Amino acid sequence: MSTLTITKHAAVRMSQRGLVPRDAELIALIGTEVNDGYLVREKDYREAEHGLKLLLQRFRRLVGKRLVVKNGQIVTAYHPTRTRERRLLRNARKDNLCDSGRTQGLECTPKG
Repeated sequence: MSTLTITKHAAVRMSQRGLVPRDAELIALIGTEVNDGYLVREKDYREAEHGLKLLLQRFRRLVGKRLVVKNGQIVTAYHPTRTRERRLLRNARKDNLCDSGRTQGLECTPKG
């Protein structure tokens, strides 16, 4: 799908009909292509809803998984323990604070 531009006429009509530009993107994404545009059928909606439910199930399955990445390559993957999860998150917060300069008494070690 290419990027759609909205004419002044279309902007007025969309506004009158309760549509915003993001709605147009969704219509083009999930709708059925017809001669001069797109039409969202009930079937299109059901297919999109089903696809989103499957995606949410995949997201749920990934909770608690960790990827270790070095130089853009996945080195390993595993299920960290709760203790390890907390340590990873604590260190990430600390690194973010050090990177932003908002240390407020934290000891920041130079990277490299």
